[in-house]
Amino acid sequence: MRGPLQLKQFAAYQPGGGDQWTLASSWDERWPADGQGLAFKGNETESQGFHGVVGTECLVNVSTAAPFACGEGSVPFCPASDDTQYDGWAGSKLFVLLARMPNAEEVGEPCSEDMTGNWYDAPWIGLSLGELVRAGAFSSCQCYAKNPDEWYLGDGCGQFNVWEVVNDNNQYQNFGVFSTNFFGYAGYVGEGPCGDQCDVSQLGPEVDLIDKGENVEAAAGAVATPNQGPGAAFRRPIEGYRYFIILMDTASRTVQLAIVHPEQVPPALAPLLPGLPGSLSQAAIADALGLRLPH
Repeated sequence: MRGPLQLKQFAAYQPGGGDQWTLASSWDERWPADGQGLAFKGNETESQGFHGVVGTECLVNVSTAAPFACGEGSVPFCPASDDTQYDGWAGSKLFVLLARMPNAEEVGEPCSEDMTGNWYDAPWIGLSLGELVRAGAFSSCQCYAKNPDEWYLGDGCGQFNVWEVVNDNNQYQNFGVFSTNFFGYAGYVGEGPCGDQCDVSQLGPEVDLIDKGENVEAAAGAVATPNQGPGAAFRRPIEGYRYFIILMDTASRTVQLAIVHPEQVPPALAPLLPGLPGSLSQAAIADALGLRLPH
């Protein structure tokens, strides 16, 4: 997670026994020291604990709480270190975050000295291979491209920019809209920045998904494939909190994303929100995979 960001709740579900998905990891800002099955590392040290706030240009990694033994003989290899490393969530998974991304000056201590950095006021929720994080290889030469000089090809070993505000201090800059894309050796899926073609000042506060071509509310949820982008972009929630949902189903090779207003939970997600129960049925997961918001 990159700031500015305020997190209220975090939950991770994974397939359990039978047709159930179980709550593998959870955290709540009301009881920050009582989180289960996860570890935070970043601008808030582990000794201080994580309290839900990530300042602008700050990064906080979230993982399971299961330590990974780095050093000689580790598979995949990561160098030995006094800094504890952790496993990620392997296989199918469902992440739920209740969060908002306020303007930079509204929340947290910054991890920058001025406003000129390309990550200033640019929140991001992303997924990276645990192997890269543990090896200290989370960088352009690993994630973005085989050849760092050709970073724009996006043919590296993988990163998922699930929701990213782009601040490149150029024509692609847009503080109100997310870019969503993921890439790896197998190819690129998603779409790049919205730039000034999306103007959220012309949209009502209820609009969370934007038709990028027309700058209006999208008529329905969009689909991206390796051959075509979705043509839609998520809106950054600056004022109010939203549920951010990431569902990765390995059986169908499908990734489903949603941003949901806490007061407008669709029936398909009622088994999940707002209760975040200890388990979910496979039928509930199938309903979530078939959902196409906003209608």
